[in-house]
Amino acid sequence: MAQELSLGGGASNPNVARIAIEQRRKKTDVVEPQVISEELLIKGVEEPVRPDGEPWEPIDFPKVTSLRLSFRNIIEVSNLNNFDSLLTLRLDNNIIDKIANLGHLKQLTWLDLSFNNIREIEGLDELHNLLDLSLYNNQIEEIKGRLDGCPNLNILSLGRNNIKDLKQIDYLREFPNLRCVCLDGNKVCQHDSYNQHVLAYLPTLKYLEYMLIDRKAITQAQEGYNLEELTEVREREAAEQAKTRSKKDKDAILAKLKQSFLDCTEDLFEEMFSKDVEPENVQVLQCYQSLKEDYRDKLSEEIKALRQRMEEKNDIRMKKVNGFEKSVQVAEKESEEEAFQAIRDFRSLKKKVLAQIDKEEGSRAEVDDMIKHLMDQLGGLENHLMANEIQLQESIEEALSDFEAKISELIRGMQDNGAEFFRKLEELERGFFTGVTEGASAEVEAFAQTAESAIGETDPNKARYLGNREEMNQALANFTEAHTSLIQNKDDYMQGSMSSWNKSFFEKHRERQYHRNRQRITDVRKVIEECRAEIQAASEEGNDYDENDGGGDLPYR
Repeated sequence: MAQELSLGGGASNPNVARIAIEQRRKKTDVVEPQVISEELLIKGVEEPVRPDGEPWEPIDFPKVTSLRLSFRNIIEVSNLNNFDSLLTLRLDNNIIDKIANLGHLKQLTWLDLSFNNIREIEGLDELHNLLDLSLYNNQIEEIKGRLDGCPNLNILSLGRNNIKDLKQIDYLREFPNLRCVCLDGNKVCQHDSYNQHVLAYLPTLKYLEYMLIDRKAITQAQEGYNLEELTEVREREAAEQAKTRSKKDKDAILAKLKQSFLDCTEDLFEEMFSKDVEPENVQVLQCYQSLKEDYRDKLSEEIKALRQRMEEKNDIRMKKVNGFEKSVQVAEKESEEEAFQAIRDFRSLKKKVLAQIDKEEGSRAEVDDMIKHLMDQLGGLENHLMANEIQLQESIEEALSDFEAKISELIRGMQDNGAEFFRKLEELERGFFTGVTEGASAEVEAFAQTAESAIGETDPNKARYLGNREEMNQALANFTEAHTSLIQNKDDYMQGSMSSWNKSFFEKHRERQYHRNRQRITDVRKVIEECRAEIQAASEEGNDYDENDGGGDLPYR
């Protein structure tokens, strides 16, 4: 027996839809169109709930997780800035005609825009965490390609729209987590094969129109509906998935190689002999394939040797970098802890002295002495904190300069390895070019001598290319020029990558230290000024007491 799924994403039966429509009519009959105002936002906050149950005023926008703006006759989506933690947004039963201004709601998991005037699914490209989307009772005709930004959809309610074509349903195969779809009330549902089409093309569904699907019905649809087309679809999807996996694997390989500045060596041979580079002229030469394969083997060996050397040195580089950064963090932490302890000690002293002054113990002169001593202590604290920071900054800069010299030496070694590789590659290129040039010259000469007698047996392409010595020589010159340019560009790229990393690494650290130092100085001054202001306030209170008491001591200046 079919079971009904009760969800908030849309109407589960015609009665619910009818009631909602009647409620909407009642609301819109008496309310003027309006925009989302602060008053509406305050009333709309559902979570978190205030302990007294009253609306939040003012709203702490970043903490709001659930917002309900239903039945408000809202004409457009706006004024939802700073709702960074919003998970649930209900904008149903309004007069909104365009989905907009939602891209910043990155955490949103449930969006209800049912019972509006929306004609097009748009503006959802950034809502990657969306699980439940209701667009029930709008004027939407197209689904295909409109939900690509919501790959994790679980529930999709599109009932009572203008969807007509069964092919629109096929697009939903791209959502592997989709478990519930509602299309009830669309013209597409009038097709005789609607149910079978949905079950055949969306086999992972558990609920259709919020009713639990019989698994036997899915099996029957899979085995008996539109088999030829379904097979093509599955094969196409399998090919796309394989292509995606291959690209992902390739990207992972390139990312790993890039850490060692070796990404330019991946598929190097394929680049050198791509269709855009390799001329047809040389491919008719009998000597060419063996020379090409020899080039491939030798280049492969050189790349393997280069990677081994570079990865060994890169492991050393990364260990040194991690060790250096950890040492800097330890030094900063120790310096901060020392500063915090000095501040805590002074505050403890200040608290005791001010408490003694507050009790009005001692004469005015004694109070002044205590204040003066406290101010001296504060001055000493300031000098200590500033000296502590200067010492830290100087020690880090010294360590940074020393580390820079060591890393620069290591990078130069890696650059030498790279340069050596490309010089060997240039030698391989020269040997290859010499072999191909000599072979081409011999074959062109031989062809010229036998062309007349073998004219009927000759391959047209072979005759075309071997019969024109000048064209063959030009093709070879262009071929080796392309190789030389590619080798130089790869060499420049590798050398530049290493130099760029070395420069940016130390620039980044020096910039970080600069900003850390500026912030530390600002924080120290703030603490000192706060303490000074508190001490001065206590001194002035003591002066007021003396004046009221008729004492003749001079106030502390």
